[in-house]
This record gives sequence, structure tokens and C-alpha cells, in this order.
Amino acid sequence: MPTYYFRISGTDPFFTADGVELSNDAVAWQEARSLLQDAQESLQAGEDWTLEVLRDQRPLFRIWLHSEKAGDTPGRPARR
Repeated sequence: MPTYYFRISGTDPFFTADGVELSNDAVAWQEARSLLQDAQESLQAGEDWTLEVLRDQRPLFRIWLHSEKAGDTPGRPARR
């Protein structure tokens, strides 16, 4: 089974250093969505977060969360 790594960048960073063995990419996507649901408790207005899923140390998925206060200049985080 492939090994997946999950990395959250933002004000509350997180990384699964040892990785998690999962059966396939679809299961890794579901795990990423679950992580975002858990992390939403910490998201504050004006913060940007990125969740990156890596398979065997190679990027597979990226999810950007961008929040802003009303009246702030709208924009998107720069892609890396």
C-alpha cells in the first residue's frame, strides 16, 4: 500500500512525518477532507491555509483555504 503524508501550512501547522498507509488516492482524499473538518475549528478570519497530500513524498492534492474580513482586498493565495 502507498504511504501518504498530510501537511497543513498556516497558523496551526501540521505534518504526518511518518506517513499513513492507505489503500488508494480516493481514501487519501477522504482523509484530507476529514482533516479539514477537524482544522476548521482553528481557522480565523484573514488566515490562509494550505493542505497538501503527498503520496510516497510526491504532491498529489492541494487544497487552499482563504478567508478574509469584509472590506479587505479580495485575493487568492499564491500557488507554489
